[in-house]
Amino acid sequence: MNNYYLIFDSLTSANSILLFLYSILSTIFINKCKDRTMKIVAIYLSLCCLFDLITFFFFKYLVNSLFILILFRIVELLIIGYLINKYWLKSTIVWYAMAGSCVYLVYDLLTYKTNGILNYEANAQTVANLLLIVLIVATLLKQLRANQPFTVTNQMLCMVLLAYFSIHLIYTVIQNFIINQSFSDKSFVLFYSSYVVLHIAYYFTLAFILFKNLKKHK
Repeated sequence: MNNYYLIFDSLTSANSILLFLYSILSTIFINKCKDRTMKIVAIYLSLCCLFDLITFFFFKYLVNSLFILILFRIVELLIIGYLINKYWLKSTIVWYAMAGSCVYLVYDLLTYKTNGILNYEANAQTVANLLLIVLIVATLLKQLRANQPFTVTNQMLCMVLLAYFSIHLIYTVIQNFIINQSFSDKSFVLFYSSYVVLHIAYYFTLAFILFKNLKKHK
């Protein structure tokens, strides 16, 4: 069993180190490039690094780490939702949908202790993921129907976001099902190790997109 925990610890450490490097890249990108959509991605990566560091310090305290996780989902929804609607969809209805989802997340943030930490179900996070998936799909459909100019970079970004939030939604739903179930420690470690691998791939792809755009602006 210790070997499995070692794998999990190694993956989380690798993810944290890579995020720190990506945050440095993001800082350089923000200072050197004028592309507003990519700047938002750079800010997002930096915030991911910040929340990862905070979670690392509070990991031993499940209540605090869960609080930080829900808070991050609120920030993530606001940043990614703003990016999609401000520059691509431009719909008033989307702002209302985002506001409603944020209220649900805030409600989750304030009440997650009510049923006990071990009984927490990430319903608000599931709704937020679904909303972002719908917004990304709507963006791609709008591009196809209206034949609007949409750069290859923006297409790549949309596809990466769509893939991530779709897979993340599956993980969130599975987490809701496995609460208080009699799974072995080995199963839990392998499940969350694969969850870390998802984030490593996701952050690497976002950083790669930033890096390619940084080279363009030199």
